[in-house]
Amino acid sequence: MKRKNLIIKPLALSVLMSLNGYATASDSVAYYSDNQNDRVIAFDPVEMSIKAVVPTKGTKPYPIGKANDKTTYVSTRDSMSIDVLSNFDIINGTVNKKTMRKIKLKHSPRSFAYGPARGIAVVAGNSDPWATLLMPTNPGRSAVQRLFKEPKGPYNTDGSGDENGGGNTSSGHPLCGQDGLIILLNRTNRTISLFSVNQKGKAPLDTLNLANLEAEEWIDDPDIQPGSTLSSAHHVTRSPKEREKVYFASLEGSFNSSGVIETGGVLKFKIVGEEFVVVDYQPTGAAVHHLDVTEDGEYVLQGTTEDGTGQLYVLNAGADADSPMSVARVIDAGKGAGHVFSSDKRKLAVVTNHTDKFLTVIDTDVDDDGNIDDPATWTTTEAWIPRGATTDDPGNIGRDSTRADGQKIQAHTASVSGVDPQEQYYYGSAAADGIFYRIDLENLYKYASPDDAFPAEDMLDAEAELGDSYLIQGDYNWNEPSGPMGGMH
Repeated sequence: MKRKNLIIKPLALSVLMSLNGYATASDSVAYYSDNQNDRVIAFDPVEMSIKAVVPTKGTKPYPIGKANDKTTYVSTRDSMSIDVLSNFDIINGTVNKKTMRKIKLKHSPRSFAYGPARGIAVVAGNSDPWATLLMPTNPGRSAVQRLFKEPKGPYNTDGSGDENGGGNTSSGHPLCGQDGLIILLNRTNRTISLFSVNQKGKAPLDTLNLANLEAEEWIDDPDIQPGSTLSSAHHVTRSPKEREKVYFASLEGSFNSSGVIETGGVLKFKIVGEEFVVVDYQPTGAAVHHLDVTEDGEYVLQGTTEDGTGQLYVLNAGADADSPMSVARVIDAGKGAGHVFSSDKRKLAVVTNHTDKFLTVIDTDVDDDGNIDDPATWTTTEAWIPRGATTDDPGNIGRDSTRADGQKIQAHTASVSGVDPQEQYYYGSAAADGIFYRIDLENLYKYASPDDAFPAEDMLDAEAELGDSYLIQGDYNWNEPSGPMGGMH
């Protein structure tokens, strides 16, 4: 389908200098990177309105995320810099040309993580498996604190065979762990490395070599076959059980021209002192993305895509920190099952199916007793998202789709932040259709039919207002006066 031409500079400048055309009634804000137009669109998720449109300094914005009340980072992946967005300007309606600034880097940015205990952020490299420490409390001065450099390895460097399944970025998503420790994922070397904000040297404190895990870690895992080369780690998260410093890494799977080399899987490990201790490896489906852990710490949830179909692997996390994992259930989901969110209050699991037209919503507390039930009893609902009409789909928003080849139907959304503090709504975007939407988690029947019009009160058609848009990744600041941060003013 022919795409519309869009001249964004006059529009962006007018929005920067004046917000009179948009409602700003709420203190909450949702940021989405418009990857094809080098801009960030700020939405009001309460009023379902546009707060501002801010051009990025760098090019090709993708991951976007909040560091603290003041600062949000925008990873402009085609630039040797990262953009810094002032939350206060957006919330207070004082957007100007200084609202978005940039920090120069020695690598292009892949994505970032924030460590609130130490007030630091780390941005991992897109072009190199490096990472830079930042100071989000004062990003304009002394922003770059330290550069962690790691060597490139034999994988994901030239587009040849034996590739990792999650793309060709040099790094995975970093994580700020306990006690000032930072976990970095080197996808070119297939390693997981541990650094500290307090260390003196440049070398990692400890490294897990996924390409030769059993031999180097002196473990004998029945799920790792002889001669196995595990794939790179894409994403890592920590168990919500604070007494256990246990982490789970999503190993994304690897492929070559002959097909699958290694399936995706989950690696369970601990950090003891300043060293990794591997607990268990559990293979799952062919290609995987992110994962989550239920709020009780009992189950690991990982979306997979195998033979063109989507599935959610539900793993028993293990009875304690040192117990192995096991597969509890495999649940059908949509194509491109990737990001997974496990809610606290409603006990729901929401799977983003990036290349499909519905979310998979799973009730993990079927008897409504406030506890997560045995996975065998979990029930599944399809929530159909807004979409434009295509040759094989009539759509449900009353206009044609503008999806280009390779664009995702559903965007990435920072898992926990995409649900409001009361867990009334799950928020997301129909990325290629340029639509910001919400799903009423109390009334899922509103989205049960692919043929019914999507409820107008639950969507904002940014593309209709701003021109062709690709809202590929979002993050949220929930700052209502009655909310968890008591407002930002």
